[in-house]
Amino acid sequence: MRRSFVFLGGALVVLFVVGCAGGPPTEPAQFEEPSFKIIEYKNSALGAEVPDWVTMDVGELEDDFEDEYIFRFEQTGRNLTGVKNVADNMNAPAEIARLVSTRVQQKFAGAQVGDEDFVETYFENVVRIVSDAEISGLRKYGDFWVLKEYYDEKGNPTEREYEYYTMYRISRDHVDDLIERAISGLDAQTEEEQTARERVREILNDGI
Repeated sequence: MRRSFVFLGGALVVLFVVGCAGGPPTEPAQFEEPSFKIIEYKNSALGAEVPDWVTMDVGELEDDFEDEYIFRFEQTGRNLTGVKNVADNMNAPAEIARLVSTRVQQKFAGAQVGDEDFVETYFENVVRIVSDAEISGLRKYGDFWVLKEYYDEKGNPTEREYEYYTMYRISRDHVDDLIERAISGLDAQTEEEQTARERVREILNDGI
């Protein structure tokens, strides 16, 4: 999903073809990948620099925001307004719900007790509730865009494309509370289910 926008110019790939023994030497074939350069980015006219969060790994960002989960997204397109609308109104909420559910599911894997089929069903239900819940408490940290111009092998411009980057933050406590409410919403019918609940709560105390 992520693309690097710091790549400038075309990369030249040279393929050496080995001819048959005794035959004339074969000239290496050359292929050029599509090249591009960044011709504009957000606030470039004002002399602004690229924000650190655009190029940092999510793991590094979460080290700086210890009490929050960090989500970063990228969207590409030819129209900046359209790219922003898709990223902010459609992609981000759905992707964040999916990523939260994935993190929850990974933690639940360490909470298995008793019958595996039962535990799997129980955890699936909790994850489903979390996925279906409205992810409130989400805050947009920032956005950034770059405009790239692509060139053919002769150096002629062929097309332009925007890359739009967004970063969102959400409190870890808020996510933990969402999961706790999902667990509490499932009635404990058996002692095994109650044990599973308590085991999940113990894991949540260590963070997702």
